[in-house]
Amino acid sequence: MTVVAIIGRGSDEDRAIAVACAEAGANIALGTMTTEQEQEYGMHSIANEVWSIGPEQLVCVMDAGDATEAMSFAAQVWDRFGRCDLLVANHDLPATAPLDQLSADELEETLRANLAAPFLAAHAFGRLMTRQGGGHILVVAHDRPGADAGYVAAKTGVTGFARAMTDGWASRGVIVEALQGVQDGKSLATTAVERLRRVQQKNRS
Repeated sequence: MTVVAIIGRGSDEDRAIAVACAEAGANIALGTMTTEQEQEYGMHSIANEVWSIGPEQLVCVMDAGDATEAMSFAAQVWDRFGRCDLLVANHDLPATAPLDQLSADELEETLRANLAAPFLAAHAFGRLMTRQGGGHILVVAHDRPGADAGYVAAKTGVTGFARAMTDGWASRGVIVEALQGVQDGKSLATTAVERLRRVQQKNRS
Protein backbone atom coordinates (compact mmCIF):
# COMPACT_ATOMS: atom_id res chain seq x y z
CA MET A 1 0.00 0.00 0.00
CA THR A 2 1.30 3.46 -0.86
CA VAL A 3 2.00 6.06 1.81
CA VAL A 4 1.49 9.82 1.73
CA ALA A 5 2.93 12.23 4.29
CA ILE A 6 1.47 15.71 4.69
CA ILE A 7 2.96 18.56 6.70
CA GLY A 8 0.80 21.58 7.41
CA ARG A 9 -1.34 23.43 9.92
CA GLY A 10 -4.26 21.01 9.99
CA SER A 11 -6.10 23.28 7.58
CA ASP A 12 -8.94 22.60 5.17
CA GLU A 13 -6.26 22.29 2.47
CA ASP A 14 -4.49 19.55 4.44
CA ARG A 15 -7.81 17.78 5.01
CA ALA A 16 -8.69 17.84 1.32
CA ILE A 17 -5.28 16.40 0.39
CA ALA A 18 -5.43 13.68 3.05
CA VAL A 19 -8.97 12.60 2.25
CA ALA A 20 -8.36 12.47 -1.49
CA CYS A 21 -5.18 10.43 -1.07
CA ALA A 22 -6.85 8.10 1.44
CA GLU A 23 -9.69 7.53 -1.02
CA ALA A 24 -7.04 6.74 -3.62
CA GLY A 25 -5.79 3.95 -1.36
CA ALA A 26 -2.88 5.50 0.55
CA ASN A 27 -2.01 5.32 4.22
CA ILE A 28 -1.63 8.83 5.63
CA ALA A 29 1.02 10.37 7.90
CA LEU A 30 0.32 13.86 9.22
CA GLY A 31 2.84 16.28 10.70
CA THR A 32 2.18 19.72 12.15
CA MET A 33 4.16 22.88 11.42
CA THR A 34 4.25 23.86 15.09
CA THR A 35 3.24 22.37 18.44
CA GLU A 36 0.27 24.74 18.76
CA GLN A 37 -2.80 23.01 20.13
CA GLU A 38 -4.96 24.20 17.23
CA GLN A 39 -2.72 22.41 14.74
CA GLU A 40 -2.66 19.26 16.86
CA TYR A 41 -6.45 19.21 17.04
CA GLY A 42 -6.71 19.89 13.32
CA MET A 43 -4.43 17.02 12.36
CA HIS A 44 -6.14 14.57 14.72
CA SER A 45 -9.48 15.56 13.23
CA ILE A 46 -8.12 14.82 9.76
CA ALA A 47 -6.74 11.49 11.00
CA ASN A 48 -10.19 10.55 12.30
CA GLU A 49 -11.68 11.24 8.88
CA VAL A 50 -8.99 9.11 7.23
CA TRP A 51 -9.77 6.33 9.74
CA SER A 52 -13.42 6.45 8.67
CA ILE A 53 -12.33 5.88 5.06
CA GLY A 54 -10.17 2.90 5.97
CA PRO A 55 -6.42 3.51 5.57
CA GLU A 56 -4.01 3.65 8.47
CA GLN A 57 -2.96 7.02 9.81
CA LEU A 58 -0.20 8.58 11.88
CA VAL A 59 -0.06 12.01 13.55
CA CYS A 60 3.14 13.69 14.65
CA VAL A 61 3.00 16.97 16.57
CA MET A 62 6.26 18.76 15.92
CA ASP A 63 8.14 21.95 15.23
CA ALA A 64 8.76 21.54 11.51
CA GLY A 65 11.43 24.24 11.53
CA ASP A 66 13.66 22.09 13.76
CA ALA A 67 15.93 19.78 11.75
CA THR A 68 15.94 17.05 14.39
CA GLU A 69 12.15 16.97 14.58
CA ALA A 70 11.79 16.95 10.79
CA MET A 71 14.14 13.96 10.58
CA SER A 72 12.31 12.27 13.45
CA PHE A 73 8.98 12.58 11.66
CA ALA A 74 10.44 11.01 8.54
CA ALA A 75 11.88 8.19 10.64
CA GLN A 76 8.50 7.62 12.30
CA VAL A 77 6.84 7.30 8.90
CA TRP A 78 9.34 4.65 7.78
CA ASP A 79 9.15 2.85 11.14
CA ARG A 80 5.36 2.69 10.93
CA PHE A 81 4.78 2.07 7.23
CA GLY A 82 8.14 0.98 5.86
CA ARG A 83 8.12 3.59 3.10
CA CYS A 84 6.77 6.93 1.89
CA ASP A 85 5.77 7.48 -1.73
CA LEU A 86 4.61 11.10 -1.66
CA LEU A 87 5.37 14.00 0.66
CA VAL A 88 3.17 17.07 0.45
CA ALA A 89 5.01 19.90 2.19
CA ASN A 90 2.20 22.41 2.69
CA HIS A 91 4.14 24.70 5.02
CA ASP A 92 2.49 28.09 4.93
CA LEU A 93 2.66 31.05 7.30
CA PRO A 94 1.16 34.06 5.50
CA ALA A 95 2.88 37.40 6.14
CA THR A 96 1.73 40.83 5.03
CA ALA A 97 3.99 43.36 6.78
CA PRO A 98 4.48 46.65 4.88
CA LEU A 99 8.01 46.75 3.49
CA ASP A 100 9.16 49.71 5.57
CA GLN A 101 7.79 48.05 8.72
CA LEU A 102 9.15 44.56 8.15
CA SER A 103 11.34 43.78 11.17
CA ALA A 104 14.27 41.39 11.33
CA ASP A 105 12.34 39.15 13.73
CA GLU A 106 9.34 39.00 11.40
CA LEU A 107 11.57 38.20 8.45
CA GLU A 108 13.33 35.43 10.37
CA GLU A 109 10.01 33.87 11.42
CA THR A 110 8.68 34.03 7.86
CA LEU A 111 11.79 32.47 6.33
CA ARG A 112 11.94 29.74 8.99
CA ALA A 113 8.33 28.69 8.44
CA ASN A 114 8.07 29.09 4.68
CA LEU A 115 11.58 28.24 3.46
CA ALA A 116 13.73 26.48 6.06
CA ALA A 117 10.98 24.14 7.28
CA PRO A 118 9.94 22.81 3.86
CA PHE A 119 13.63 22.46 2.93
CA LEU A 120 14.23 20.35 6.04
CA ALA A 121 11.20 18.18 5.29
CA ALA A 122 12.14 17.63 1.67
CA HIS A 123 15.73 16.83 2.65
CA ALA A 124 14.75 14.38 5.40
CA PHE A 125 12.17 12.53 3.29
CA GLY A 126 14.14 12.70 0.05
CA ARG A 127 17.20 11.02 1.55
CA LEU A 128 15.07 8.08 2.71
CA MET A 129 13.19 7.94 -0.60
CA THR A 130 16.46 7.47 -2.46
CA ARG A 131 17.09 4.34 -0.41
CA GLN A 132 13.72 2.83 -1.35
CA GLY A 133 14.24 3.52 -5.05
CA GLY A 134 12.21 6.69 -5.55
CA GLY A 135 9.36 8.95 -4.52
CA HIS A 136 7.78 12.32 -5.17
CA ILE A 137 7.96 15.45 -3.03
CA LEU A 138 5.43 18.19 -3.66
CA VAL A 139 6.35 21.49 -2.00
CA VAL A 140 3.52 24.00 -2.08
CA ALA A 141 4.76 27.50 -2.96
CA HIS A 142 1.57 29.50 -2.46
CA ASP A 143 1.04 32.74 -4.34
CA ARG A 144 -0.63 34.93 -1.71
CA PRO A 145 -1.91 38.28 -3.02
CA GLY A 146 -0.65 41.05 -0.75
CA ALA A 147 2.12 38.91 0.75
CA ASP A 148 5.14 40.81 2.04
CA ALA A 149 8.68 40.73 0.67
CA GLY A 150 9.84 38.12 3.17
CA TYR A 151 7.08 35.71 2.19
CA VAL A 152 7.77 36.21 -1.51
CA ALA A 153 11.48 35.64 -0.91
CA ALA A 154 10.73 32.40 0.93
CA LYS A 155 8.48 31.01 -1.77
CA THR A 156 10.97 32.00 -4.46
CA GLY A 157 13.58 30.07 -2.50
CA VAL A 158 11.30 27.02 -2.47
CA THR A 159 11.29 26.85 -6.26
CA GLY A 160 15.07 27.12 -6.24
CA PHE A 161 15.77 24.32 -3.78
CA ALA A 162 13.20 22.09 -5.49
CA ARG A 163 15.12 22.34 -8.75
CA ALA A 164 18.44 21.74 -6.99
CA MET A 165 17.14 18.69 -5.11
CA THR A 166 15.66 17.20 -8.27
CA ASP A 167 18.99 17.71 -10.02
CA GLY A 168 20.68 15.84 -7.18
CA TRP A 169 18.20 12.99 -6.76
CA ALA A 170 16.42 12.41 -10.07
CA SER A 171 18.91 9.72 -11.05
CA ARG A 172 17.81 7.83 -7.94
CA GLY A 173 14.11 8.22 -8.66
CA VAL A 174 13.22 11.16 -6.41
CA ILE A 175 11.50 14.23 -7.86
CA VAL A 176 11.07 17.42 -5.83
CA GLU A 177 8.43 19.67 -7.34
CA ALA A 178 7.48 23.20 -6.32
CA LEU A 179 3.78 23.77 -6.90
CA GLN A 180 3.34 27.46 -7.66
CA GLY A 181 0.35 29.74 -8.11
CA VAL A 182 -2.87 30.37 -6.22
CA GLN A 183 -3.96 27.08 -4.65
CA ASP A 184 -6.95 25.84 -2.70
CA GLY A 185 -7.85 22.53 -1.13
CA LYS A 186 -9.51 21.16 -4.25
CA SER A 187 -6.62 21.97 -6.60
CA LEU A 188 -4.03 20.70 -4.12
CA ALA A 189 -5.93 17.44 -3.62
CA THR A 190 -6.24 16.93 -7.37
CA THR A 191 -2.52 17.48 -7.91
CA ALA A 192 -1.53 15.27 -4.98
CA VAL A 193 -3.66 12.36 -6.21
CA GLU A 194 -2.28 12.76 -9.72
CA ARG A 195 1.29 12.57 -8.41
CA LEU A 196 0.36 9.63 -6.17
CA ARG A 197 -1.05 7.72 -9.12
CA ARG A 198 2.17 8.29 -11.05
CA VAL A 199 4.10 6.75 -8.16
CA GLN A 200 1.63 3.86 -7.86
CA GLN A 201 1.96 3.14 -11.57
CA LYS A 202 5.76 3.25 -11.33
CA ASN A 203 5.69 0.87 -8.33
CA ARG A 204 3.59 -1.61 -10.30
CA SER A 205 5.85 -1.54 -13.36
